[in-house]
Amino acid sequence: MKKNLQELTDEELLIKLSEGEYKALDHLYLRHSGRILSYAHRRGLPTERAEDLLQIVFMQLHRKKHLYDPRHSALAWIYVITRSELKDYRNREIKDFAEWDDSLSQTDGAAPILETKDEAQALLNELKPREQEVMKLRYLDELEYNEIAEILKESESNIRQIVSRSLRLLRNRLQARKLKQKEE
Repeated sequence: MKKNLQELTDEELLIKLSEGEYKALDHLYLRHSGRILSYAHRRGLPTERAEDLLQIVFMQLHRKKHLYDPRHSALAWIYVITRSELKDYRNREIKDFAEWDDSLSQTDGAAPILETKDEAQALLNELKPREQEVMKLRYLDELEYNEIAEILKESESNIRQIVSRSLRLLRNRLQARKLKQKEE
């Protein structure tokens, strides 16, 4: 007896998708879109950006359907794609310097919004080398505080303080520059 798509496991749905059954993607979306959105929110993305990420993830699932290995969990594979796309999404955001978002920062308020790559690089250059390294690990490599602490052989608390101080410094310097530009 042939199962309908609703009855298939995630692994079976991915196999069907790779065989050209595109409705399988709809079923995967219905099952996992909420989880992916929740994951994106926990990682600090606001709703609009989380929804963008969700669309990107499912486009990638469709594009990479032939790469799925049924010996592995489908959900794990979906999360690998999600994490990779989240990192790419944030890297594009940071490289374009649209804004830095650190919802887990110990400082109040949002991170500085930067207009250009040059402006961001100039601000980063004002940080000490250690602070630059921590900020790059946090934002470009998208590592968690505990991961950075392990790499740099420092306490997680110290890493959080470096990020907070650096964000506060960058925010203040950016505001000072904007005030100076208005005065000129």
